[in-house]
Amino acid sequence: MKNFKFLLLSFLVVFPAACKTENSATGPSGESPQSKIKFTDRTQQSGVNFKHFAGLSPEKWMPEVLAAGVAAVDFDRDGDVDLLFTNSGKFGEERPSEAKNALFINDGKGNFQDKTAEWNLTGFGYGQGAAVGDVDGDGFPDVFLTNFEGNNRLLKNSGSGFVDVTESAGFPTEGKWSTSAGFADFDNDGDLDLFLVRYIEYNKQIHQNTFNNRMLTYSAPYLYSGVSDQIWRNDGNGKFTDVSKEAGVADAPQKGLALAIGDIDKDGDQDVYVANDTSPNQLWINDGSGKFKDIARLSGVAYSEVGKEEGSMGADFSDVDGNGLLDITVTNFQEEPTSLYSQTDPLIFREISDAKGIGQNSRQRLSFGIDFFDADNDGDEDLIMANGHIDDTIEKNSESIKFAQQNLLFENLGDGNFTDVTSSAGDAFAAMQVSRGLAVADLDNDGDLDYVIANNNGPPQIAFNESVDSGNFVSLWLDGEKTNRSAIGTRIEAKIGEKKFERQIMGAQSYLSLSDLRVHLGLGKSEKIDELTIFWAGGEKQTITGLGGGKFYYIRQGSEPKEFTPGEKPIN
Repeated sequence: MKNFKFLLLSFLVVFPAACKTENSATGPSGESPQSKIKFTDRTQQSGVNFKHFAGLSPEKWMPEVLAAGVAAVDFDRDGDVDLLFTNSGKFGEERPSEAKNALFINDGKGNFQDKTAEWNLTGFGYGQGAAVGDVDGDGFPDVFLTNFEGNNRLLKNSGSGFVDVTESAGFPTEGKWSTSAGFADFDNDGDLDLFLVRYIEYNKQIHQNTFNNRMLTYSAPYLYSGVSDQIWRNDGNGKFTDVSKEAGVADAPQKGLALAIGDIDKDGDQDVYVANDTSPNQLWINDGSGKFKDIARLSGVAYSEVGKEEGSMGADFSDVDGNGLLDITVTNFQEEPTSLYSQTDPLIFREISDAKGIGQNSRQRLSFGIDFFDADNDGDEDLIMANGHIDDTIEKNSESIKFAQQNLLFENLGDGNFTDVTSSAGDAFAAMQVSRGLAVADLDNDGDLDYVIANNNGPPQIAFNESVDSGNFVSLWLDGEKTNRSAIGTRIEAKIGEKKFERQIMGAQSYLSLSDLRVHLGLGKSEKIDELTIFWAGGEKQTITGLGGGKFYYIRQGSEPKEFTPGEKPIN
């Protein structure tokens, strides 16, 4: 009886949606509305020939179905976005040659070349995700790679290659299961620190088998203890120091998978939201000196609408309703909605996913990566989710739930309400994939945002935006002078006539991934931005008037905007 109860509990917790029906993506009326937003799958034509290797085994070790990630960042300073994919390997063994990380350099038009070997992009152990930011102020973004064994790596970017500086920087090469990470200047001293999210106590020796209808499946996180996250302070001399205890995060173990970093309370410093799997989510509010307090329970963002922990996987911020306050979105397990926490008053949130049109259809997927982005350049941000189950035997036990799933696209109707336009948004959304990481960027620099999906144990998806009747745009490459060179933590306010909206350069979002650090602003039918205000990280304010649309601008802190052509040449 004891064994029976254990198996039944495992089934109910890991697969609560086994008896539910997974419908195709539809709008409130049951039929998917037509949208002008269109995405085309051009993976084969893009030159990206990467494949994630998970090392799937009969033993079903937990990490095998949770990776991989992607970073869409300009590594060579030529103004376009390159792609870095993380790989995994064979769990508990030396990483095989077919499981290399990969770097693809962009020609400015969305054509990529594999430069992994040339740039000396390395990989150790069982890889997870990536964080990117210029930690030494030389203008070239550096890379932090997370790893199951805690064998994380810091790679310094020289502009033409990577150098592993992990040990000299003070990072240990052994530790706990690290998942997502992100850079930001938490102590406001002008350089980038690191927030490292960690998951559970897990290895082959303490692994517990879980069964679904007598079939072995991947075990659930509730069987294991959580691990505290970490904050690493940049000392400014090439070294980092673990300040987790002083910062206040060392004694708060949960089961972290993802994070979003931004100024959630608009007080000029960087806060952190951590998406935890089957344990309460955390909202770490920064006091300005790099010390944090978790107010998630008090603010209403720790639990579901009915007060329960959820299987949270990914996170992002956006001001959905235009009230000047950032809202939080969190992806969750199958049969749990993608949560949308609306900040109705400063640091007071209310879960409104069903009211805003997201809840119903997101329940029908198991979601990981997530991003707010303006897909049609109308000035408000739409919402994309990367989906895929974690049980590769689920189809043997359910007639409705699939292992590979359809990703989702919700169009913002302009008033903070969303409608599911997945079925009419082009062939890229027709694919059934086991998706994990997600990054958004204008890959071909044609003025609209594209996206990249990192799939588990398979090739990625490179999807290009071919929407019709999209609005005008402005793209900004911000380069810090007194603040960090990546300008992470900078807030941008745009005024077009009576309309005003904001964006932030975030140090982390989505799941195991990072989106373009350039700022993309959709202008709708306007030909210009009447007034652009840049609130640089660190407090300096810069105002620019009459910025013309349809162009890419490079702005060094305190200097006038300069037009540039992405991919044409490096900017020193």
